[in-house]
Amino acid sequence: MANGNNDSQKKLPTPYTTAIYPLPDSKKTAGRETPDRRQVDSARVTTEATQENNLSPETWEDLVQTLQANRRRLLRIPGVTAVDIGYKIEKGEFTDEIALRVHVERKLPDDSFKDHAHDLVPKEILSPGGNPVPLDVIEAEYKLVQLGLSPRPHVVLETPQERANRRRRIDPLVGGISIGSPQVPAGTLGALVWDRIDGSICILSNWHVLSGNLNAEVGTPCFQPGLFDQGRSSDVVAYLKRWSFDRQTDAAIAELSGSRRYCTGEIVSMFQTIKESTDPYLGMKVRKSGRSTGFTGGFIDGLFFSAAIEYDNGIVQVFEDQIHIAPLYPEPISEPGDSGSVWVTSAPNEGYLAVGLHFAGDLPHSSFGEYALANPMSIVEEQLKFSFRPLYLELRDEDVTSAPPPPTPAAMQIQVGTGAQPLSVVLGGLTGTGTQPDQVRPGGGG
Repeated sequence: MANGNNDSQKKLPTPYTTAIYPLPDSKKTAGRETPDRRQVDSARVTTEATQENNLSPETWEDLVQTLQANRRRLLRIPGVTAVDIGYKIEKGEFTDEIALRVHVERKLPDDSFKDHAHDLVPKEILSPGGNPVPLDVIEAEYKLVQLGLSPRPHVVLETPQERANRRRRIDPLVGGISIGSPQVPAGTLGALVWDRIDGSICILSNWHVLSGNLNAEVGTPCFQPGLFDQGRSSDVVAYLKRWSFDRQTDAAIAELSGSRRYCTGEIVSMFQTIKESTDPYLGMKVRKSGRSTGFTGGFIDGLFFSAAIEYDNGIVQVFEDQIHIAPLYPEPISEPGDSGSVWVTSAPNEGYLAVGLHFAGDLPHSSFGEYALANPMSIVEEQLKFSFRPLYLELRDEDVTSAPPPPTPAAMQIQVGTGAQPLSVVLGGLTGTGTQPDQVRPGGGG
């Protein structure tokens, strides 16, 4: 669980709310409308962004264009694992200086490249406008680390120190708990969302958690808990519905089967609900609730992250324009089984705004400690056509049936001795039985 001691929090660099993904113009060229609620303005800037923001939008755009023009060339340099734009690191501390960052397997002194100088990462490169852009070299290697069917020594079935055990069978379904599929033994149920096409309630997680198969088919069962956490064939709670696995996303949704109740908007250890999604900026504080590391906090230290990520089944996928997250406290924020978690930030008044979908992290023992990677949530939301807000459906007269008879007193008695363990009451959010309604004509979005 997250460390609540502010004294142990890392010294954070200045938040730059103008350093945002995506660039405003790119939203138009991509052909997707961006609602006003996603624009970063003075109302969206939270209390951590109180320092002077002296990074102009023009400077940020120049940095992004420089990265886009050079990232493939930089990624071809031997030993380079990734590139992004973020805070420069000096002596293990983040500075307020923004640089184009080159991530390498191992930092070596310059004189070790005297016989092959072409493999040395340059100190700076020129932007398309001819301006020098500094490069910062970071030691980090990234991989999507999945749970295997055979437990590793450090991922045995410990009991999390929380009121609700994320790795056990949970009713009602909420975000932050164990989920899996026939091919992937355990990941995280990120959140329960509304399908914008038919209004059904679905599970949001990663493609590699809900499927992991390039030949995936609609209807693949999803288990809660995952098979690694002693889930079994009777624990099917949803069926794979849509997925997106490309240069920007590793995401999927699965429609609930009706076998369990659910509580939309709720995530274990988070006492407010997700209201909608928002775009990330450098320095934004974020948090997530995952199956393995629990409730953890971080801040966005890099954007437009690009790297080739290797999956355990041999698939290698090149990702571009991802979110790079550093820990707020000296604690793990990305462990096997956390994939599918939703990174959120605090909304201006109350509740949370979804920022990214966790899918990978760095390998153990990187020089800084640990990083996490996430798909931008606005892209995931658009690709999979779902919403964190209710989709209101208009019922026709012929769809309305008579009300069922009230339950008898005997049916209302609490059954004792069934072996089920009580779950702490989750306040707020919408609840339901998990049974999906017949498809009806949408009457507008919520």
